[in-house]
Amino acid sequence: MASSLSYPSLLLPPQQHHDRARVLVMQRHSHNFDRARTDAAIGHRLLSYPDPSSALAFFLSLPYIPTSPFPYNALLRTLYRARAHYDVLSAYALLRSRSVTCDRFSLPLALRSASALTYLPVGLDAHSLAIKTCLSSSLSVVTALVDFYCSCGLPFHARQLFNRAHPRDVVLWNTMITGLVKCGQFRDAQDLFDQMPERNISSWNTVIDMHCKMGNIDSARILFDEMPERDAISWNTMISGYAKTSDCDAARELFDVMPSRDSVSWNAMITSCVHSRRFHEALSLFRMMQSEGAWADGMTVVAVLLACTHLGALDLGKWMHRYIRRYKIKMDVFVTTALINMYGKCGSIDDARKVFDLSTNKDVFLCATMIEVSAMYGRVEEVFEVFDSMRSAGIKPNDVTFVGLLKACAHVGLVETGMKYFDIMMRDFGLTPKMEHYGCMVDLFGKAGRLDEAFELIRSMPMEPSPVVWSSLLSACNIHGNVSLAEEVACHLIELEPENCANYILLANIYSKANKWDKAAKTRRLMKEKGVVKTPGCSLIEVNNRVHEFFAGDRDHPHGEEIYEMLNNMAVKLKRLGYEPCVFSALHDVDREGKEHTLLHHSEKLALAFGLIATEKGSAVRIVKNLRVCDDCHLFLKLASKCYGRKIILRDCHRFHHFSDGSCSCSDYW
Repeated sequence: MASSLSYPSLLLPPQQHHDRARVLVMQRHSHNFDRARTDAAIGHRLLSYPDPSSALAFFLSLPYIPTSPFPYNALLRTLYRARAHYDVLSAYALLRSRSVTCDRFSLPLALRSASALTYLPVGLDAHSLAIKTCLSSSLSVVTALVDFYCSCGLPFHARQLFNRAHPRDVVLWNTMITGLVKCGQFRDAQDLFDQMPERNISSWNTVIDMHCKMGNIDSARILFDEMPERDAISWNTMISGYAKTSDCDAARELFDVMPSRDSVSWNAMITSCVHSRRFHEALSLFRMMQSEGAWADGMTVVAVLLACTHLGALDLGKWMHRYIRRYKIKMDVFVTTALINMYGKCGSIDDARKVFDLSTNKDVFLCATMIEVSAMYGRVEEVFEVFDSMRSAGIKPNDVTFVGLLKACAHVGLVETGMKYFDIMMRDFGLTPKMEHYGCMVDLFGKAGRLDEAFELIRSMPMEPSPVVWSSLLSACNIHGNVSLAEEVACHLIELEPENCANYILLANIYSKANKWDKAAKTRRLMKEKGVVKTPGCSLIEVNNRVHEFFAGDRDHPHGEEIYEMLNNMAVKLKRLGYEPCVFSALHDVDREGKEHTLLHHSEKLALAFGLIATEKGSAVRIVKNLRVCDDCHLFLKLASKCYGRKIILRDCHRFHHFSDGSCSCSDYW
């Protein structure tokens, strides 16, 4: 029988591949066809299978046992191509159990999967077999063995093989250098690179990436400039290296001159801007990316959503959600978490909950994010509900989960409940409390007025209390007017952070509230003498997909005159409703009128005035503030929500405040 072999169409479903291939083998077997040609037919069939499970099922159902290595090699290659490394090792074990001869194609495939799984026994078996079958001199086998030993943390054995190999090609050199980098032997990797008789782009890229990861960005740049030619990986490696060292300007300089950009380039640059808190620039880059027709992926949308989160750009965040749906970007746990975080921190907690409820792949990080954003709103029942659902689903909470739980309790004053969660965190889950957990407990006790317990907890902490922990107690002293304790705590804080303006300001406020004007003035003078500059209040508001930024006393906005006119009118109207400026919140050493003038020009008030002008009547006004909202602005926004019939949503650096009809969701407990 001398007919030519016919192969199944790749468009056929996997089961039809399987059936037609098996029939062909049975026909060949029944006609006593040549075994070598039958094995070849099986091998070609295996290489054409679109998924590893179908290939494996077909191979195991063969009516006879192949004896040549080709079908096994084809199976190994198909499984390896699908990254089914455990199946590769199983197929290799089957090959060995049947005493089939391994060749220079079989062993590298098995070794690569053993490297991916860092599974030593298979690699040692393959090495032993290579020696017995005289394949230990094959370059492909030696290269795979070098990679295997380095992946298993045994660079000495890899280097012995490399030194004995002759001749060596550039692939073996690159594998050895990459392996040394993987094992942390950077000096040896550099020395080997310097000895290379011939280098390709991969050689240069490996060593440049090594220096970038080590933080030796100047050394990486020298090598980059010396490269005889570059590819996209070269440019992307340097851009990512600059991003990791927070040198966003240098990254942007390279990005702007690179000859062509791919999705990795865009992602590296956008992510660099986000990490450097250049959120407007990140969004601008994303728009540029779209205009150039570049394809966004999950990493892109996560970075852009993070920028939206920090800017409070809800409308743009919603647009990104529609973009994800339109282009069918995979809703993996990272994208889903970024969406929940964006919605929650941009003032739309209900949308955050919808995304969470629709998620089919919930994990501990996703649940912790939902708990965190719910806690920011003081929605403790939802926080506890998510926590209980985690436990029911067998998802073990981590330390971040308990930070969210304790924050939720602190925001609404559930002291006993918070103490219970702090206890079960250690007792039921074996988690050791970290600084963040102690900080939450101090905040919990402090807000509830149990200042002595908060102070005692700080003294009993197993680690040195951080400035954040002391700051929580100082804030509690401000709320409850405990001047003597505030002075003691402030001394610790000023010693730890002599240049942090917040400590001086808070202490001065405490003195002002207690009518200790001399001490308040002395604190302000101390602040000036030490050259401590007050962090300017900054508020963001999104209108028509554009984020507007306001600083305290800002007059640079194009609609500045209208804003200040609106603000003055607001002050008059709100005073009729009982607004009395909290002058102790003003740190300027001026008369009452001057203090009232300063308070009126706080950034969130400017943002609110603009929001009332620029948005439709009846719509919600959303504001993001970089600092804690002061007592005066909190009162002002409460009364404004009633006077103008608007819902005002403010996110400060601690939590959300939903102002409606003259009251706040925090119940003045913040």
